[in-house]
Amino acid sequence: MIKRLRHYFAGSLRRRLLLLTLAPLLALMLALVGLTAYWTTAYTDRQLYMNVRSDLDVASRTLQSQHQRLRDGLEAMRRNLRQLVAPDGQTAQLLPRLVPRLDTMRDTLNADWLRWLPTEQLRQTPGVAALIPQLARGESLDGLDMLSSDSLATLDPALAERARLALRQTPYAQPSARREENRGMLLRALVPILDGEGKLLGALDAGRLLNRDPRLVDEIRDLLYGPGTLPEDGTGTITLFLDDVRIATNVTDASGERALGTRASLEVKRQVIGNGERYINRAFVVRDWFVAAYAPLDSLDGQRIGMIYAGYPQAPYARLYRETLTHISLVLIAVSLLGVLLVWSSIERLMQPIRQIRRVVHAVRDTPSQEGLRIGPLSSLGPAQRHGDELDELAEEFDAMLARLEAHRHEIQLAAQTLEAQVEDRTRDLSAQTATLRERSQALEEHVRLLREARARLLTREKLAALGELTAGIGHEINNPAAVILGHVELIEVILGEQAEPVREEIATIIHQVERIRALVDNLRQYARDPLASNDIGDGNSLTPSLGAPHLSQIHPDEAIHSVEVLVRHALDHHGHQLQHELAATRLIEADRAQLTQVLVNLLINAIEMAPAPDTLCITSRDRDAALAVMNGEPNSRPDTSASVPASVPASVPAPTAELAPVAGVEIRVIDHGAGVPEHLKSRIFTPFFTTRANGSGIGLSVSSGLITQLGGRLWLEDTPGGGATFCLWLPCIARRHHEDDQGRHLLETLSAGGSSRSP
Repeated sequence: MIKRLRHYFAGSLRRRLLLLTLAPLLALMLALVGLTAYWTTAYTDRQLYMNVRSDLDVASRTLQSQHQRLRDGLEAMRRNLRQLVAPDGQTAQLLPRLVPRLDTMRDTLNADWLRWLPTEQLRQTPGVAALIPQLARGESLDGLDMLSSDSLATLDPALAERARLALRQTPYAQPSARREENRGMLLRALVPILDGEGKLLGALDAGRLLNRDPRLVDEIRDLLYGPGTLPEDGTGTITLFLDDVRIATNVTDASGERALGTRASLEVKRQVIGNGERYINRAFVVRDWFVAAYAPLDSLDGQRIGMIYAGYPQAPYARLYRETLTHISLVLIAVSLLGVLLVWSSIERLMQPIRQIRRVVHAVRDTPSQEGLRIGPLSSLGPAQRHGDELDELAEEFDAMLARLEAHRHEIQLAAQTLEAQVEDRTRDLSAQTATLRERSQALEEHVRLLREARARLLTREKLAALGELTAGIGHEINNPAAVILGHVELIEVILGEQAEPVREEIATIIHQVERIRALVDNLRQYARDPLASNDIGDGNSLTPSLGAPHLSQIHPDEAIHSVEVLVRHALDHHGHQLQHELAATRLIEADRAQLTQVLVNLLINAIEMAPAPDTLCITSRDRDAALAVMNGEPNSRPDTSASVPASVPASVPAPTAELAPVAGVEIRVIDHGAGVPEHLKSRIFTPFFTTRANGSGIGLSVSSGLITQLGGRLWLEDTPGGGATFCLWLPCIARRHHEDDQGRHLLETLSAGGSSRSP
């Protein structure tokens, strides 16, 4: 939000000027509102709390005057008694005659009881026994006291019943398990009666129960909160608490009844009852917030027994406070709006020349070649009022700068035309030189590439020659013992007959391993065969004995696939696999049937062993043309596989002099859904003797790749969607077996010709 506002004001000078002008006014307005709110709150709260404190003092003194009045009445009775007995001092003889008159005197004192307590009874009266020393000194006592329900019942059963209050749930009060309050708070006065010798004969005891008595609290309320002392809907209230329970109050509940039995909030109780301190603050009273003052109340023997409260609702004062702030805010807003209007009109007059300058600046920026753009005289205040101010000087300087820029632009255009002519001459010379260098560089790159390929082929042939010679000797030396071993094992099996049954499995293992040795030797001989040596049969100078040239014939690939399925059926059934066909090829291919069968068997066996059991393997065929390079009229067997072969399969880039030509062929795919080939092993999968299986020889795929390459085809690997590996085999319809020699002859011809491999 702050970033958006900053961007909004930063996007226009007019808005920034308005912000700079109005910001102090807004800050001043907020400060005035804040100061007014603070002053009003502080002054009002201070006045309210001072008033309620004085109200509490008046209420406390009024309560004190009530029990003092009761004491004064008893002391008057004691003086009358002394006047009667003064001549002869026979006080003890008059006291029995005084007791029947106590009921009449009780009504005069407005007390709930008045009785004579001899000294012996004083010692047995709860709460009075501790006061006997003071009474014995002739001191009269008055104050508040608290009596239990049983003590009240001994005075008068009606008092005990009147004191009983049901406790009511009150918000913010301390949780309590009590359900009623049966104790009583009372005004009490004790006046001692002494004989002529100063000995305590007893005491006059008078009291007034305050529970459920509205007269005292209403009297104090009428004294403090008469008409006109509070706002129109404000009502002052007075409450007497026994502990934290309202026993006499003019606070009303939601139904309009006196809230007897409700309790003070926990915060008030802790401070007043717990700590013995006054509480003067806002407080929650029954159902609303009040400006309240509480003071603790102590009994005659110094025990804290309750509280006295004085207060009035806070809502009227809060409403007056809000109304005051609203009026002040409205006045300030009106003043601010007037200031905004004045500032806006001034900014508009100020922005007129700036907008005029801005239009010219934008025009110069958008069409720098346009001539005659000038700001001219500014007309914001009129020519009479504007003579040499800052904006006028800025416009004049900008117009002068535009004139200088036009002159410089004309000079630059002339210089640019001269320079362009010189550059064109130099460019023509450099273009001719660059074309010659590019031709020579491309020819050199082609020679280097051909040399590298020729060196790689020579190294491969040397390795194959050595491996062929070694394989021929090893094959001869291994095949003969292997044939002997195989013949003897078969002879042993025939001789033993049924006795060979216990070792039938071992005999079968020996035969299988011998066949595996012979197959391994055949694979080595097949892999080591030089593709050119097949044409050198009978040549005594050949270093590598030829294994015989492949017998090429026209073969339908689907027939070869069906014949291979019979050969691998046992392996399929052993692993629990199914083989699915999708054969769509219609072309014939030129290949050696045995070699093609060997390649397909190798690929299917590899898929069977790599696929999880059971799995559905798939072999497909289709007609497909491959784009191959043609050089000097001879096709080059480097197919353009960029559109079909994945990045993991190396594809040679045609030579710069080569042209791409479509070659008809057939593509065969063997698909499994196994774990696939990891990315880091894809470049090594056709390397001789590399294998990932514990019992593999590592020459099956390399032999297959060599056989297919001899026919001018390609074998590569792709990932199966969803997991697995797909081996792709492409063979041309017409075998192309001597393309490497063609490339070698072409390289020698171009080198002997002296350089360029380009056609003249």
